[in-house]
Amino acid sequence: MQLTKDEEKMLSGGYGEGYRRAIEILVKMGEFYDAKRLIPVSMAFLTIGPSPRKPGKTSEWLNKMADQGAKFKCPLAMAPLESSNFLDFELHKKFSGVFGIGGSGHPRNLFCQPVFGQHLVADGTAVTHYVNSYIGARANTECFVGQYSAAIAGKTPEYGFHLPENRLGKTLFNIKTRLKDETDWSALGYYISKTLGTHYWDVPVINGINPADIWHDALIAICSSIPAYGACVHSLLVGISPEAHTLEQAFGGAKPKETFTVGPKELQEVYDTFSTKKKQPDMISIGGFGVNVSIENVYKLAQLLDGKKVSTNFPTVALIDGPVRTVADRVGISDILKKAGVMLGMGEYLKGRNVDAADFSNNPVMAASRLGLNTIVFFDAKSCHYIGNQDIEPVLKNLEDCVKIAVTGKMEGR
Repeated sequence: MQLTKDEEKMLSGGYGEGYRRAIEILVKMGEFYDAKRLIPVSMAFLTIGPSPRKPGKTSEWLNKMADQGAKFKCPLAMAPLESSNFLDFELHKKFSGVFGIGGSGHPRNLFCQPVFGQHLVADGTAVTHYVNSYIGARANTECFVGQYSAAIAGKTPEYGFHLPENRLGKTLFNIKTRLKDETDWSALGYYISKTLGTHYWDVPVINGINPADIWHDALIAICSSIPAYGACVHSLLVGISPEAHTLEQAFGGAKPKETFTVGPKELQEVYDTFSTKKKQPDMISIGGFGVNVSIENVYKLAQLLDGKKVSTNFPTVALIDGPVRTVADRVGISDILKKAGVMLGMGEYLKGRNVDAADFSNNPVMAASRLGLNTIVFFDAKSCHYIGNQDIEPVLKNLEDCVKIAVTGKMEGR
């Protein structure tokens, strides 16, 4: 790799052992991906995660780096706002991190927006997809080792979606059906993800949707589900994405490698994948695996449930985090939901059970099997997909249908 004099100094230990170890990791990453150089990053949205084999090594590695004098060189390194059992606030204070995101890997959190063309390190696939696709900033999805190393060194290898040629569309998805709500958008993202499968780097271009019919929660929904089946973290929505004002711009004047049509039948296939013949679920979860409820949907949920009661035959849980929960509490929405019998977060559901609430990451997707839950209704396809890894039966319904099931206590058709 072509290193600058300053980078060579860092690699040789001229800024201390902590910085040397960080840039050494980045150089090895760059060599693996055939990157020619390192590039400065303007922002680092950091996620935390244990080593799959040795969870304690995460904290050990980062504390050692901090003790060796390393601090974040990235101008804005955003550390998780929520603590966990293996990382704490004191550690991020050592790195001089800014506490600003909720820690769930989702762009609805306290999210400082990058600008078009900026290079950054992003937190999780949903955030990475969002900044790539709808801001036009440039990021790859990387594990926490790559993220923290980049934040410490202030650099990242120039490969993948940092390169302009890799950001052009490769496959075309013509949409021939109306997307009525964000659950439909979530289903669309999942269909695209599953269709691409292991070819997730073949950037999908989504065409045929009137920009006037698109709202922000719809973009959040597709950003969450489109990386679910594969690891697609960049797509182009014609008329909305800043790099896809037109179909020609999206493909850079080239022709798509493959073209797919998504109509009512294809969308229904996703709903059929996540369905059940049971008469009632074991739980309704409004929100799930990093897909917590927006303020708009909290208002909508309160309107749908105002003056009503949910069934006591199974729990109805709304996963509301961070600033959204603060607003809901302040304006009285939380009271409306509680009066209706909705549990706000998994903590209330776990009361009285012999479990450690922190072990369940405050969402049923991580805990369903251990809690004895078999059939769970979600309003997003991402949660449905991930919970399937536990041999749990997920059901995909929009918000209105979730409320109908909650109030009547019975499953209904789509």
